[in-house]
Amino acid sequence: MDQNKNNAKTEKTIAQKVALAVSWIIVAASVWYWLSPNDPIPVKPAVAQTAEQQQTPTVYTSASPQALASATQYLADLDNAMTQGLQILKANNLKDLSAHSQRFKALRESGQTQFGRSIFEPLGHCASAGIFANSWWQAEISAARQADKQLFSEAIENALTELRAHHSECLKAVTSITLSE
Repeated sequence: MDQNKNNAKTEKTIAQKVALAVSWIIVAASVWYWLSPNDPIPVKPAVAQTAEQQQTPTVYTSASPQALASATQYLADLDNAMTQGLQILKANNLKDLSAHSQRFKALRESGQTQFGRSIFEPLGHCASAGIFANSWWQAEISAARQADKQLFSEAIENALTELRAHHSECLKAVTSITLSE
């Protein structure tokens, strides 16, 4: 019977030892959690991953048949975005407005990448068309927010005038050498 008591004490001690070890592990994990830096683990958004997977666009420094095709497509994309933008403004869906603003930003950046960041570059007018299309979109959004289009009508008209001018200058710059070849 004494042996059974000793075995019971030994079993309790083993259970107590296990409980003590588990307690210390929990305490250590808690201390590690609270003392570790709170910097989040950087995660690339899905949009960034798809952008990296896309091929980089060709940079055009002079007029060529390829530059003409790219410029024509780019200007058509701008016109399409503007047409869709008016429909989105009428629907007044904030999520769609935000997504369309991102589309204008992407078009502007694409134009600057393909045709240059300065109007003084040979095909810079093409990129400027994207900049003024984005300016037009921002003015339209501002007018919609204020519910008074008159306040922004001058900004909208100026952006449209500049857009049309750069649109035609872009086509002239791209076709000038292409036609003479």
